[in-house]
This record gives sequence, C-alpha cells and structure tokens, in this order.
Amino acid sequence: MHLLYGLGIALLMLTYAFVVAEFTEARTAMVGRRLLQPWAHTSKGAGMTIAREGSALIRVHLGCGLNTPSGWVNVDGSWNARLSKHPILRRALHALHVTSADKIKVPWNPGILIHDLRTPLPFRDGSASTVHSSHLLEHLYFEEGQRLIRETHRVLAEGGILRIVVPDLGSIVREYLGERPFGEASNGVERACSADLVNQRLLMRSSAPPSDNFFSRVYNSWMDFHTHKWMYDANSLKHHMESAGFVEVRQMALHERRIDGIEQVENPSRVLKGEGICIEGIKPVRGPSPGSAGLS
Repeated sequence: MHLLYGLGIALLMLTYAFVVAEFTEARTAMVGRRLLQPWAHTSKGAGMTIAREGSALIRVHLGCGLNTPSGWVNVDGSWNARLSKHPILRRALHALHVTSADKIKVPWNPGILIHDLRTPLPFRDGSASTVHSSHLLEHLYFEEGQRLIRETHRVLAEGGILRIVVPDLGSIVREYLGERPFGEASNGVERACSADLVNQRLLMRSSAPPSDNFFSRVYNSWMDFHTHKWMYDANSLKHHMESAGFVEVRQMALHERRIDGIEQVENPSRVLKGEGICIEGIKPVRGPSPGSAGLS
C-alpha cells in the first residue's frame, strides 16, 4: 500500500513536471514576443509578418546551452534549460533518482529564451542579421533539421548569415579507416575497436541501457533530444543549405568570419581536432545590389 502511494505521488510529480515545462515554454514564447518586438514571429493571414523597416536586426544563437553572451538572443529548448527555471522541481526529480546531482548545480542563465527548435522560430521574417548554431542540428531528425534550416532562411534579412557547426561525419569515418583526425588517442581510446569508436563518436545511443527506474525511463524518453539523429559532413551540409536558398555557402575555419563577434558563440573545443565543421551561407539579396558582403 505504501509502495502504491509512493508511486502515485511520484507519478503526480512527474506529470506536474511535464505540465510546468509545457506552460513555461508557452509563457516564455509569449514573453519573447513582447520583448523581441518588432521581431516576433506572428501569424498574419496566410503568411508571416515582417519586421518594420528601420528596425535593428537581432543576432540569434540557437541551442545556446550555458554559453549566453550579451548582444545575442540566446535560445535553447532542452529539458535541462526548461527545468532550470524550476529549482524545486529539479530537486524533486533528483529525489526520485530521475536526474543526477550534478544537473541540479548547472548554472543556467535565467534569461534564455526557451523554445522547441523543432517548431517554427518565434521571430518575424527578415528580423535577424545572423543565426548561429553549434552541435544542434545533429540532434534533430533529418526532416526536422531541414525545416530548421528553412526557418533560419525565413527569419534572416537579405544578406543575413547562417553559420552552422556540426560534428564532422567525415572525421569519424577517417578515424575508422585508421587516420587520426581527432589527434593522438588516449590509452583508453587506443584500446577500443574501430567499430566501437565509430559508435562512441556518433552518439546515437548510450553504451549502457537505461535505468530500471520507471520514472527515470519516462524522463529519458523526454530527453531523447540529447541523442544524435542525423550526421553531416561538409558536402552534405552545404547541399542542404543551398537547397534552402542560401548562396556563397562555404566551409569556414574556427572564428574565420563574415560575422562580427563570432568568437563569442563559437567554442574552439567544438571545432578543432576534427570535432566539428563550420558551414556558412548568405541569404541572397533580391534585385540590383552592389554585392553580397553579408550582414553582421
């Protein structure tokens, strides 16, 4: 009887967690529309409204995590980011052995705009000069990723720049074939089989099965966003960006830029030693133009 009572209480707490998180996203989106005016994305007839002429353009940082520099609209849709706004709830989930103690202590910025990046971006057409994402796209299913790329094209002003950093599938394949794109291996990595290394790099699934804790399993099903769904190399990402309408799409070195302040959001450890590739493209300027130098 006590066990059933405890399970009932725990289930109620998890249900509360889900409802609060969904409410938080809706409330944050509403606040975002107020705070980001005139850039907020709202429906108007069959299409989207457009930022008023003369409005200052924003710089959007998608999947920001803990890196939230000023001067950027920092957006994250992870459950960790959502739950960070509810410390009591996070502690309750830890008490149920659903989350680990280290996640409770993560210093999330309360100013993050919470948004599910699988849905349309909460910004108006042509309202951004720059959109940057790092190690985000691979967490989306292929179709979701293509929709997000098209969404960035919509919210960018003409001449605006999209820069995407993803893990490099090419480097993972080269490592499997015996090269060392990630640098010299540590002793533990050295002993691993090539196939095991590929699976570790792909991060499609954890090497260990999920916990037997029922509530932990429920929580982990919500956290599925944190596994990789689709991987890219430079050529494939260039192709998909060009298909979405971007021009002058090319691979960039770390902090090589057509974007002012790119070093604020681009982490060297996510790019160097084979860890990632940077692909950048420009939304074309329609009509006569002296050139496509891009906005920053």
